[in-house]
Amino acid sequence: MSSFSLWSAAAVALTIGLASTAYLWSYRRHRTEVSTGIAGLSKMRWREFARLIVEALRERGFEAESVEESLARGTQAELRLLRAGKPWLLACKLGDADYKVSAATVAELADAVRFNGAAGGLLVTTGRFDSHSERVADGLDLYSGETLWELVEPQLPASTRHEVIAAAQKRSIQTIVAAWAGAIALALIVGFVVPLLSSRAPAEPVPAATHTAAAPATPNDAAPTRAPVNPTAPAPPPAPTSPAAVEPVAPAANTGETVPAATPAATAATPASAASGNPSADRAYVIRTIATLDGVERALWSTPSNLLIYRLTEASKQDVDRICQVLDGYPELRSSRVQLQPPPGSTTRVRFFQCRAY
Repeated sequence: MSSFSLWSAAAVALTIGLASTAYLWSYRRHRTEVSTGIAGLSKMRWREFARLIVEALRERGFEAESVEESLARGTQAELRLLRAGKPWLLACKLGDADYKVSAATVAELADAVRFNGAAGGLLVTTGRFDSHSERVADGLDLYSGETLWELVEPQLPASTRHEVIAAAQKRSIQTIVAAWAGAIALALIVGFVVPLLSSRAPAEPVPAATHTAAAPATPNDAAPTRAPVNPTAPAPPPAPTSPAAVEPVAPAANTGETVPAATPAATAATPASAASGNPSADRAYVIRTIATLDGVERALWSTPSNLLIYRLTEASKQDVDRICQVLDGYPELRSSRVQLQPPPGSTTRVRFFQCRAY
């Protein structure tokens, strides 16, 4: 018998190679094209990137003010768009593939949309969004990865698109060649192993152990010999039932011993924390919850440990207690400093306080 199975090796190589080629060329190549294009966008300047996004949104019915007009309001200001006569806000975030837009950033844009009375908002990034961003993106359209590439690809010059496609095809071909090399290596191993397995002789069956048949049991063996019963003899009286068998054991008195007993829990269970384990998501939930309190215009985190609250009315002790009740549900945030901005036109000074000490 041959020591190499050509048919087995060919079957393994063709199966793995063709399956890898179909996957890498039909599906993975498009993802490689998207990642290559997004990597090129991340190298643009912010102003160029913002202009490109605005031009792409024109195809979807948006009109925008100039980037210079937006920058005149501040470097952190959102771009203002108009669609069907209604205002929209656009925020552009540049970064590499490892850059992540936090849920707090998404929540701040959502709050800005409500504060400015906009119909909606758009947040575009060359990075990626936090896993909790979708949960706080009320009224926002998020663009990243493939959705961003679908938006801007028609606006790119033909030469740029061709370069991206060529680079993606080159990477895909390199990956396919590596996959075929792995398939051939595995096929060679299978080609040598299969003949070895098939050449082994089957193991001899193990004879069944001979068991000695047990002798039939005699009636004397089946049951013990009983003494003859005297029908005239009175039946013995039943044994008195011990009180200890039917009554619970009374607790020992003045013995110093502890008698175990099932008792309800002495203290109530501590309420579960509302924290999700993600600080950015927790901060987003806090500002959204506080924004719904009476007398609050809006809330935001000016720093990771400073909560800034804009008031519509003067804050009373009950208002402060409600704010602390929200923060108490988040162990990592309950000791944050709270900054209360007085209502417009008020002569009251800015107030700072902490709900819990460090």
